[in-house]
Amino acid sequence: MNERLKLAKELLKDDGVIFVSIDDAEQAYLKVLMDEIFGEENFITNFVWISNKKGRQIAGDKAVSETFEYILMYRKSEEFYQDFNIDWEYATKLMPSIYEKKDLEIKEDKFGKYIIQNELYNTNIKAFNEKTRPNLYFPIFTNGKEITTIYKENYSTIYPPKNKYGVNGVWRWGKEKINNESYNLEVLEIKGQFKIYTKVRKFSYKLKNIFLSEKISTRSGNVLLDSILNYADFNTAKPISLINLILKVLNKPNARILDFFAGSGTTAHAVLDLNKEDGGSRTFTLVTNNENNIGLDVNYERLYRINHGIGSKGETFEWANKNEPYKSNLNVYNIKYYDISLFNNIDVKEIVKELIKLLKDFGVNSLSEENEKDYTNLLNSLLSLKPQLKENNESN
Repeated sequence: MNERLKLAKELLKDDGVIFVSIDDAEQAYLKVLMDEIFGEENFITNFVWISNKKGRQIAGDKAVSETFEYILMYRKSEEFYQDFNIDWEYATKLMPSIYEKKDLEIKEDKFGKYIIQNELYNTNIKAFNEKTRPNLYFPIFTNGKEITTIYKENYSTIYPPKNKYGVNGVWRWGKEKINNESYNLEVLEIKGQFKIYTKVRKFSYKLKNIFLSEKISTRSGNVLLDSILNYADFNTAKPISLINLILKVLNKPNARILDFFAGSGTTAHAVLDLNKEDGGSRTFTLVTNNENNIGLDVNYERLYRINHGIGSKGETFEWANKNEPYKSNLNVYNIKYYDISLFNNIDVKEIVKELIKLLKDFGVNSLSEENEKDYTNLLNSLLSLKPQLKENNESN
């Protein structure tokens, strides 16, 4: 794990992030390891999600049945920064117990849906007033529909309100913005007086670090996988709604996503699903050791089926009856291992040349054929992922 995480950091762009899923048994150790590799200052959060609402029924020697799993999130550097907001309609449908539904009227105009939430004037009159922001103190003219800062006959005149000390408040928008974006303002008549409100078109919550929903559980992941592959031998499949949620709040429609513990292929499925939903062009790379042929029988077969709507051998399956296939391209690569010892006849430089070319195809341009230190360090790092086996007859 240590070596894989170090290599993962090298592959990340400076504004990239990494998510690592872990259960309760190793979560504390992983946090220490991640702090060491990525730096404590680059820790963003630890997401908690209920993987099994009933808890593990076979708890072994543990007194408490485990329910939660964790996803640690780190950035590579301070070049990554963003607020994590989640659309409130999406949030309240997915996790109603975490995000309370807002009792707000949703309206719609030719520019889309919106809600009315705040008046246009700045409520902090003590700090923002006619004296401190004179350029924001001016009249607005309206006939109940049109809003402008240009005087018009027979239009009502509205000034920012005063506070209880008689200090004049100011608007939050300047004249130019009001005139150019009046479609994002609305006039309401309240108790015989016109008041101006801003339209909020992207209404959202700040993301919480707990995911609680029947739709986000290993059970829902297993049910989905079973509907695609027609069997349920894989009982730890993550739900695509979990990965989908993480990708949504990242708000990077052109992201490159690497999953080097491919599992059942949920990450790839979530990427395809979200691209279809929002028109994004995210790409994914899955890596698996193909233990028990999981790479071909589960990952490849799953992706083949959801892309073609039919199995690789012509099989039918339940998922295809309710969903349109994604019809996305899928490339499969096999990994080869080379002996790069000093006495081997294979030209190591040719191997390095081929490797660097392959990495460039994936956007990794930091290595140079001329700089021996570059590829020596890389080969040593890769070697640590698959240590050479000792000869059976080696003496102690």
